[in-house]
Amino acid sequence: MIDYQNELNEEQLDAVWHGDGPCLVLAGAGSGKTRAITYRVAYLLENGVDPQNILLVTFTNKAADEMIRRMQQLTGSQERLPWAGTFHHIAYRILKIYAPLLGYKSNFSVLDSDDSEALIKLCAKNFKTEGEGKKFPSAKVLQSIISYARNSEESVAGVLDLKYPQWLPLAEQIKSIADDYYRKKKEANAMDFDDLLVNFLLLLNNEQVCLKYAQQFKYVLVDEYQDTNKIQASIIKKLASVHKNILVVGDDAQSIYSFRAADVQNILQFAKDYPGTKIFKLETNYRSSHEILQVANDVIANNVKQYKKELKTLTKSGLKPSLHPQIDQMGEAEFVTGKIVELIDNGTPENEIAVLFRAAFHSQMLEMELVKAGIAYDYRGGLRFFERAHVKDVLAYLRILNNFADTSAWMRVLMHEEGVGPAAAGKIVEALKNVTNIEDVKIIGQQVLGEKAKTGWYNFVRIWEAMLENKTCTDASALIDAIVNSPYKDYLESEFIDSKDRLEDIAQLQIFAKKYNELEQFLAEASLQEGFGVKNNQNRDQSGPKVVLSTIHQAKGLEWSAVFIINLASGAFPGDRAFREPNGLEEERRLFYVAITRAKKYLHLTYPMSGGGFGDSLAGPSIFLGEISSDLLDDHSLLSMGNGVVLNDEEAGVTYEAEDKPLRIKPGSFLRSVEDL
Repeated sequence: MIDYQNELNEEQLDAVWHGDGPCLVLAGAGSGKTRAITYRVAYLLENGVDPQNILLVTFTNKAADEMIRRMQQLTGSQERLPWAGTFHHIAYRILKIYAPLLGYKSNFSVLDSDDSEALIKLCAKNFKTEGEGKKFPSAKVLQSIISYARNSEESVAGVLDLKYPQWLPLAEQIKSIADDYYRKKKEANAMDFDDLLVNFLLLLNNEQVCLKYAQQFKYVLVDEYQDTNKIQASIIKKLASVHKNILVVGDDAQSIYSFRAADVQNILQFAKDYPGTKIFKLETNYRSSHEILQVANDVIANNVKQYKKELKTLTKSGLKPSLHPQIDQMGEAEFVTGKIVELIDNGTPENEIAVLFRAAFHSQMLEMELVKAGIAYDYRGGLRFFERAHVKDVLAYLRILNNFADTSAWMRVLMHEEGVGPAAAGKIVEALKNVTNIEDVKIIGQQVLGEKAKTGWYNFVRIWEAMLENKTCTDASALIDAIVNSPYKDYLESEFIDSKDRLEDIAQLQIFAKKYNELEQFLAEASLQEGFGVKNNQNRDQSGPKVVLSTIHQAKGLEWSAVFIINLASGAFPGDRAFREPNGLEEERRLFYVAITRAKKYLHLTYPMSGGGFGDSLAGPSIFLGEISSDLLDDHSLLSMGNGVVLNDEEAGVTYEAEDKPLRIKPGSFLRSVEDL
């Protein structure tokens, strides 16, 4: 028998011993969520519930397997839960039996992402028309639009208006492509991953099928309920419709995946959807110090739409989270690198240190400094800055302008263009060997290319002309700006679902370029950074702990002894988009809360006073920092300010320089806005 009273705290025990009826377990960060749901399953089994009558739904098969493993250890049995897995896994099993009711054969195929993209590409050929000066969205972008529409139960036009406004004029064509895609899948007796959920819900509209499984599943348990979308919530409601013994575990304060169509309203409205719901709060945190939790509680308290929770801990470190404003992004990177060295020297293992950021491009300066300091790091959530394809693209455009003979750069930029394959690109490269005047580049394609490839060449020429329009061809920053405002931007928007993030990366590259007076100098430094990236990749393959660099989204569920949250500047975190999207600001605040609660012992908050989100302009601290009580932070600003306080120029270290030179601010000064000057 399991000794529940000694192995669980009172909060967990109440949830585990809950009897019948709907139950909502609000599990705060680090409060033992997995422990609670595992013991609940074990409790049901010990009390004679047949495993066939338990449905356990998780978001990954790994999570389901881990819970089953723990449950087996607790019970001393090798009993498995036959109905444990992801929404898609459960849907597939039942659809294999009842697919004919929906017009499919039982041997239907499941399309993976590549299969789906290929079929959408085929459908697009029949409907796409080029917009004026605009490319048509790629199959991958169309796939994202169609998928989001299905998971959010929103129309295609509605999705375009919300997430892809640049494609709104093409709403009719995209809707036609989506409809044709649905038809072709049905004709091929195939479903994609979205269909598994949509069709499962349709199947459950059949009273007989719904009643069969709703009767079978006497107990329904759902993990990470805050991450469910509307369809998933509807599925669960039908499966729990007979016995009403549904227990969901989640934390509304950690709902950060609306971009995947997750709907925080599912957990916020749970008690309304299931009358008689008992709510249990797990508020004892086993991860973070008292001081860190105080900051987390202070921040999340500002959200209006939430269940009020107050995380508490049994330990007190005595170390307040610290706030460190820095002069600019380079100063911030230097500071964080210095603190990391200090932590390592004082005995903190490298893999117990993490630097978290809102967007991938925020890490660029820091990556450079870590490499210079010889600190190996593991980048989570994508490629390192100078390894990203669009960054390499822009550098390639600059390289051909700087050096006609750069064959690899020419091949890279030409191969982007429609109709220009390796053979055509090779012809151009060969012809360029005889070019001495940069103006003559424009006519090369006309001379050596066939008709099919000329369209792509003309598109390249537009980008080339945009670069040549600059007064000088040595200003790297101006040239990057020209590239961003050329057809290359259309290429990014048409080919990639994350085009906004890629454009932000390029904007960051532009900021980096402003430090250099000569194009050649900038390209040399960029090349060195690429080389450093290769070196670090080699180091990555070696054993040994590494500092973690991660977006906050990728860090959810993880923890480290020391955490740095960087670029907490106005315009950067929260980003401007948060103010334009419904409930955007509250989700950004939840994201900040998730970042804070990854830290166990040390928490450092930093922001640059310039360049955080607006190039070289002044950027005050994030509004989220202003929501933290001043007594909770070890504030390293030389001047802490409240509303209405006038800066003392001398004390703040502000100096003014003539002849329109930039404003200089000493590290450590604290400026909220231009108005405070």
